[in-house]
Amino acid sequence: MTTALTRPNVPAPVALARLNVSYDRVSLDEQQTGRGVASQYEENTEFANEIEHPISGRYSDSGFSAYSGIERPDYQRLLRDIVANLIAVVVVWHADRLTRDTAEGLAFIELCRKHKVRLFSVQRGSEYAFSRAKGRADFLRDIVAAQEESAHKGERVTLARKRQAKNGEFGGGMRRYGWGVETGRFRSVCVNPKAPIAERRYEDRPILDMSKHRPAEAAEIRLWAKELLSGVAVAQLLRDLEKRKVPTQAQTDGRTDKRTGKTGQSKWSSRTIQGILTSPRVSGHAEYRGEIVKRDAYDAIIPEDTRQALITLFANPARKTSPGNTPKWLGSLIYECAVCDDGSTLTVRANNKGEPAYRCRTCTRGKQLAVPLDQHITTLVIEHLSREDVAQLIPSTPEIDFAALRTEAKELEGRKQEAGVSYGRGKITLAVLETVTSEIDQRQSEIQAQLTAAASEHPLAPFLGAQDAAAVWEGLSLGRRREVLKALGRITVKPRKHPGAARVRPLLDTSAVEFTVRRPAPVQGEQDLAA
Repeated sequence: MTTALTRPNVPAPVALARLNVSYDRVSLDEQQTGRGVASQYEENTEFANEIEHPISGRYSDSGFSAYSGIERPDYQRLLRDIVANLIAVVVVWHADRLTRDTAEGLAFIELCRKHKVRLFSVQRGSEYAFSRAKGRADFLRDIVAAQEESAHKGERVTLARKRQAKNGEFGGGMRRYGWGVETGRFRSVCVNPKAPIAERRYEDRPILDMSKHRPAEAAEIRLWAKELLSGVAVAQLLRDLEKRKVPTQAQTDGRTDKRTGKTGQSKWSSRTIQGILTSPRVSGHAEYRGEIVKRDAYDAIIPEDTRQALITLFANPARKTSPGNTPKWLGSLIYECAVCDDGSTLTVRANNKGEPAYRCRTCTRGKQLAVPLDQHITTLVIEHLSREDVAQLIPSTPEIDFAALRTEAKELEGRKQEAGVSYGRGKITLAVLETVTSEIDQRQSEIQAQLTAAASEHPLAPFLGAQDAAAVWEGLSLGRRREVLKALGRITVKPRKHPGAARVRPLLDTSAVEFTVRRPAPVQGEQDLAA
């Protein structure tokens, strides 16, 4: 709150008189009463009367820190009024009410000296005489002492938060997606703490047990991991989330966007998905500021091997990350053109009747209606996956020692650093360094590929032992169905024939579709047995 410095309807010499003002500030109104700034103002006023500089203006910042660098509205207005030569005396309870930053303190000193403003401190009981070196030094010493106190407090809070994390305790803040079960207890929270006391509103919020999973959100996380590791693109996953109307954390918690002021308006993004799936917390590890401080502190939502595979997947430079159209049809960019017969794929566009139809991206021929073609392919897929030999369509994978591969990867990284040091000391040539680095990079890529493949689920895996392949298919997302098609075989489509004048054109000529099931090659051990 600021008292007007110019007063209408009075003579100009009086209206433009320089004023004695009070500045008061508290960082956090922990008692939720607003008495922090009120008590400061009262003491400032009493002291100003004692020194015969009665207060005629007030500047007040409640709930703003002088150490975090956040702009304080009334402090900025105070500075502007000093520059405008409207202020003669400033009274504060302590120097740290003005600032806890030495650079800001030096700027305030120079501003006061330039505009002949005097500063008094209630706690000090006297004036900081900025015209003298001692007065300036006393002001800066009080600021440094306050700055040191804030730093120590920050260090104590950091140690406490880290200790809580190591003990597997929740240290406060926003809950993690997938975590937080209601305990049946509540706490009262002020939803507008910076508002005047009479206008403050409170609401009861549930106290959460952050060591336990939210079943629905944990199930979503496991589903995302399976989808992505089976080959589904993040864009396809996001489309599925939108289609199923899966609420974000902000929507579930009713969180308000500070920029828009709207509640629960955030949308899923690839960055959010990646952040959740690669966080150590998702595998049960306690972390503090990105560092794992205790492993297996909680029950994991997804195993550590799966998390590491996802990290490798997201770090793969071959992944397409640029924006583009997300396929809306089952066979878009999968069905191949039988005319071109060179791998050219089909996409869906409207024909001359406005009906969605597949056509080749290269020769533009085809025009098979999209809906009946996708339905026909779905029937063929379910037929193949209902057979007893579906297990033979999934390639065998050799047993992988995760621990050994990770140890080797760590050793390779150490060898790469040692090679760099050796080159810097002139012990090896640049050619040798490049050769060593290239070989290590190649081996690291092989290790990452093995780890990812071992943690990945084959697209056909859900159909193993399934009694009803159609029901399994219906339960899959569009992205997962598309991966099933890619893994199952090759689908080629011929153009739609013209029926002639006397005949009715069929919706789909099934003879135009050729579905070739791909049989996986046996691994090395199976080849030896066959021989």
